Amino acid sequence: MEPDEKKPLDERRESRDESFIRRWSDRKLASQQPLIEQAEAEQTLDQPCDEDMPPLESLDDSSDYSGFLSPKVSEPLRKMALRKLFHGSDFNLCDGLDDYAEDFTTFEALGDVITADLKHQLEMQAQREAEQQEQAEAEPVESDATALQSDDQTSTEDPQPLTQQQPSNDNDNREIPS
Repeated sequence: MEPDEKKPLDERRESRDESFIRRWSDRKLASQQPLIEQAEAEQTLDQPCDEDMPPLESLDDSSDYSGFLSPKVSEPLRKMALRKLFHGSDFNLCDGLDDYAEDFTTFEALGDVITADLKHQLEMQAQREAEQQEQAEAEPVESDATALQSDDQTSTEDPQPLTQQQPSNDNDNREIPS
């Protein structure tokens, strides 16, 4: 019998698990080591600096601007290059989705177009005018009849002069001018 067989089952599982985890960890570290070395090698490569960059005047829309993103390129040169890139025709397009791109202070006249609100207002105005005309036609007939009745009543009664009328309110002590 092997010595592992004499150990209890739990101990054998633990040792097997530990050995599996250790093997897995070793393999993972070993697989990452080339990536780390490769990244360090890329950083040590010659990265372009300010002197290696082409003059800004020679750059156009089809030029490669990736060299200006190198960490060895000075910040002012990088900013000028990116400014030139973003002022180019490829990046200087209005997409039409910008809310403030249009001028909304002026608008086209409606012309012959009548909106629903305008129709409603015109109908309400016509209705009010019709009601006013009906009232105006009905009032002269009523006013003529009431005028005849009031003339009859005023002739039979002797009205008191305005100066002799008593105020209707006890607190009202004003005199009515004659």
